Amino acid sequence: MSSSPSRRGSPPHHTGDPAVRVQDLSVIFSHGPGGPVEALKDVSFSLDEGQTCALIGPSGCGKTTLLYTLAGLIKPSSGRVMIKGEPVRPKRRDTALILQDYGLLPWKTVWKNVSLGLEIRRVPREEQQQKVEEVLGSLGLLAMRDRFPGQLSGGQRQRVAIARALTLDPDLLLMDEPFSSLDALTREELQESLVELWQVKRPTLVVVTHSIEEAVFLGQKIIIMSGGPGRVLYELDNPGVGSRGYRRTAEYHRLTTTIRDLLVENRLKSTSHRAQHHPWESIG
Repeated sequence: MSSSPSRRGSPPHHTGDPAVRVQDLSVIFSHGPGGPVEALKDVSFSLDEGQTCALIGPSGCGKTTLLYTLAGLIKPSSGRVMIKGEPVRPKRRDTALILQDYGLLPWKTVWKNVSLGLEIRRVPREEQQQKVEEVLGSLGLLAMRDRFPGQLSGGQRQRVAIARALTLDPDLLLMDEPFSSLDALTREELQESLVELWQVKRPTLVVVTHSIEEAVFLGQKIIIMSGGPGRVLYELDNPGVGSRGYRRTAEYHRLTTTIRDLLVENRLKSTSHRAQHHPWESIG
């Protein structure tokens, strides 16, 4: 498959039901300060089972709204969102959502935070023990099992949040800028850990990010969105994800340059459009 950008047309055809299918999705919030606000407009794409996808675009383009809609937390105003052939619904057991602020309970230890979802689902204690120990071990957290979130670094807290999600064996993992607050080296280390875990567990993975490099490292499909209301401008294929040393390859650097150029081009077009229709906004 080519990693060259293509303008949006019809969603690609797949045999059987894809893991995620979004068709002509629009989301309008009715209580904006100036009236209704259209967050997403006519968004369409699909993801195969076990595929990774990075959503990238300017601030306010509806990336997080799209993620929450995939999680069943926001209802579409029009269009459809299908997960494995069924309409998206709230509290889907096989969907896990990881937020920017980690969502950890400060009064619970690492072990208790990670086992929380299993306890809520009344998973037998022995099975909880096995799952939590396995995931904590894979993320290098076993030695910290009795620590509290306040005793952990940002990177360690993010690992705990990922561990809690993975103990539930989700087939759809949604992540909202999961590494945005971390330093560059910790961020890259956690990106690599996430890819390693994905290669073992193979959930369908959707990551919202503002980082071009992160999008290219994590997304087998990269979706570039326009400024609000968010539309899909481009879908790029990125088959190198998960290959050894991908961050150092010419293809990785070529694709980051391509995405940067597309984002700059779209920003310039948006600025020109605003200047033509609202020239007073450019004064001063």
